[in-house]
Parts: sequence; C-alpha cells; structure tokens
Amino acid sequence: MFGILFRGMSVGITETVPGISGSTVAMILGIYERLIYSLSILTTKHRKEALPFLFTFGTGMVVGFALSIFIINYLLSYYRTPTLMFFIGIIVGFLPYLWKETVNHSKNKLNIKHYLIMFLFLSIVVIGQFLSGMNQIDLNNLSIADYLFFTIAGFIASTALVLPGISGALILTILGIYEIATASLLSFDLPIIGAIGSGVVLGVLLTSKLIRYLLTNYTVETYAAMIGLVSGSIYAILDNLDSVVGTSTIVVSLLTFLAGLVFIITLKQTQNNKF
Repeated sequence: MFGILFRGMSVGITETVPGISGSTVAMILGIYERLIYSLSILTTKHRKEALPFLFTFGTGMVVGFALSIFIINYLLSYYRTPTLMFFIGIIVGFLPYLWKETVNHSKNKLNIKHYLIMFLFLSIVVIGQFLSGMNQIDLNNLSIADYLFFTIAGFIASTALVLPGISGALILTILGIYEIATASLLSFDLPIIGAIGSGVVLGVLLTSKLIRYLLTNYTVETYAAMIGLVSGSIYAILDNLDSVVGTSTIVVSLLTFLAGLVFIITLKQTQNNKF
C-alpha cells in the first residue's frame, strides 16, 4: 500500500510541472498499465476491483500535488523567468524523444497528413494564446462562461493521466489558466477549484477509453497531435515570461534551461534502462 501511495505522490508532483508527464513517471515506476486499466473499468460493473488501488494512488497523488504546488507558486512569484525557462528546457529536451516515438510507430513512414496534424495542433495553441491575451479573465468578476471554461479546461487536462508525453500542467499552460489554477488551490478558492476539479473527474471517467482507443487505432495521428501541442506550448510559456529582465536573470535563466534539458534526458534514460 505504501508503495502505491509513494508512486501516487511522485506522479502528483510531476503533474504540477508543465512538460513532465505523469504518465511517463508512472511508466518508470512500473504502474502505468495498472493505472490505465483501473481508470478504464471505473464506468463498468468491475469498478470495485479498481477502487482500492485508485483510492490509495489518488491519495498519494493529491498529497504530492499539494506539496509541490507551494514550491512552484513560490518560484513563479519570485523567480518567474528562470522557472519558466526550466519548464521550456524540459519541453525542448522531451521533443526529440516524442518525435522518435512517433517515427517508430509510423515505421519511418510519416506522411503529409501527420505533418498537417502537427501544424494544426501547434496553430491551435498559438492562436489560443493570442486570443487569451485579448480576453484576460477577471478573477474578481467571473461569469458563468468563465466557470464553464474552467470545467472544460479540467476535462481536457485530465487526458494527461492517460496520454504518455504530456502533463496536465502543460495543458493548463496551453489554455492560459495554469497560474489561475495554482493560485486558486493555494487560496482555497472553492468555486474555481470545483469547476476545474469537476472537469478533471468527468474527464477521467469519460476519456480514458477514448484515449486508449485513439492510441490503439490512430497511434501515429495521436502522437503527431501531441508533437503539435508540446511544440506550441513553448510559445505559450515564452509568451508569459517577464517583459523586462536584467543580465543576472538572463544568465540564471540559461542555466535553468540547461537544467531542464539535463533533467528530462536523465528521466528518459532512466525509463529506457527500466524497460
């Protein structure tokens, strides 16, 4: 039981960092297949089989997420640009592995359709960032449409539990509400937490089978979409850097970028050695 709790904590911690996939960490810890299977039977008559595991794993994940979110919030508040550059380093370091995985699944036969899918999803992220910049969410005057958007964002972010290579934090970053989500958790803003959380729960219940279906029947297309999303997230993060920085911040940011690269390369090597 403590082993499952620890693995849940590890996945929870990684889900707070854009670019580090909780699914990848679950693979490294040898629990990915069990997690996906348990999620997929939640809506069947066999759900009782999954509940003890999911409760223990989920408890660990919540604890790990809560501990990590305080650290991430502090770093974004006082060391925003270096922290975001660390995230970018992780993403840049991960893209070659994601590309290699896509090519392997396609048996070295990527065609124009796959490149169009990549471009489409990259464009969605860039256009989404542009539109979100034009329409900033006023947290002091939230509308029903804002809460609906939070729920949809949580729903989409929930797919990160199933999709290898993409994290919930990265999806929230792409959608422009990562910092809103973290701030709401720290301030116990229950309406926003409830909106995002209900989307996550609904997504876990409904999308696990869909994602498994897409990965099984449209593997290359799904990976192509992930490449587009992950590539676009670099723009999404760059768009949120401090507009004015000093020389020392630039130097530290370069170092944190390199640290992100080294971290993800080490993580992927650990995964490859394990499997």
